[in-house]
Amino acid sequence: MRTKAAVVRETGRLTIEEVDLAPPKQGEVLVRMHSAGVCHSDLHTLRGELRAQPPLVLGHEGAGVVEAVGSGVSNCEPGDRVVVNWLPACESCQTCLGGRHNLCERLARTTFRALLADGTTRLATADGMPLKHFLSAATMAEHAVVAEASIVPIPDGVSFDVAAVIGCAVATGVGAVINTAKAVPGVPAAVIGCGGVGLSALLGCKLAGCNPVIAVDVLDSKLDFARSLGADVGLNISGEDKPARALRALTDVGIEYAFDSVGSASTILLSLSAVRPGGTATIVGLHAAKELVGIPAGALVLQNKRLLGSFAGSIRPRLDLPKLLGLYLGGRLPLDGLITKRYPLEALPQAFEDMEAGHIARGVLALT
Repeated sequence: MRTKAAVVRETGRLTIEEVDLAPPKQGEVLVRMHSAGVCHSDLHTLRGELRAQPPLVLGHEGAGVVEAVGSGVSNCEPGDRVVVNWLPACESCQTCLGGRHNLCERLARTTFRALLADGTTRLATADGMPLKHFLSAATMAEHAVVAEASIVPIPDGVSFDVAAVIGCAVATGVGAVINTAKAVPGVPAAVIGCGGVGLSALLGCKLAGCNPVIAVDVLDSKLDFARSLGADVGLNISGEDKPARALRALTDVGIEYAFDSVGSASTILLSLSAVRPGGTATIVGLHAAKELVGIPAGALVLQNKRLLGSFAGSIRPRLDLPKLLGLYLGGRLPLDGLITKRYPLEALPQAFEDMEAGHIARGVLALT
């Protein structure tokens, strides 16, 4: 079949074009996409900054309706409303059996190389160039073929837009707070970087009962989004010579948890410096993923601080995504305020531009 998609034929070259999509094979599902979240990971991939390299179709946050299923599929049927989970863990390797589905041993061979679970692809350009599926998902398209393990049902009362962002931004941010740091109520927490993932971590801090919750950024527009979602304090550190000191000064007892959604060398060090002795700095962002970052050993040993990494919120997708959907339905995760603008697929370049400029909290592509 032919379907419209966001295609990266080569690094830095984005086109919206008709592509060929083969039908689902055994254990696979065809989804008519309704919404796709706009994430920095897609922009990094367009620029060639992550492991998955072109040619490929972008997108990993998404939600839609099942149109067809391959043989052997048992967890969905045509007509079902579903979230696309971009971490289709095998659930049988030693890592998965140990409960760390986000680190499934198969992902490095398939998902992170932009292939489906069987190591192949169903996509090609109209002129015959094979295309890969970014993060086993390729949700920035009118249709997507994904593994059965990538399908999570959407309950009634959840919009496609909300379901789409739950699949990555919300799972990553909230998961960092609840699963990785295991935050406890009544203590101060700071979120560094107030994009989609950082704002989701902020919502996770509110869910965990942290108090106060401090939002940190270099753009006032992003701090405004954070306040609208419940941040108790906003701190712009763009002019601060000693941002860690400025952050520590906002509380009497010191910061217990810092969540770094940026992950640059400077924000990693800021997170570790800002937390009080015995505190926990959790790094969620990937900006310094290819760098060596110098860490002061005294902060870890003499002050007994913890420095944690959190990939995809340490989630077990097919268990945790339904929980997040339930928390939204129960009014405990006010995600509607996270989505600030909808774009047609053709306006994806503008969505990327708005995201980088801090004009939106989370943008969503309206695909139908």
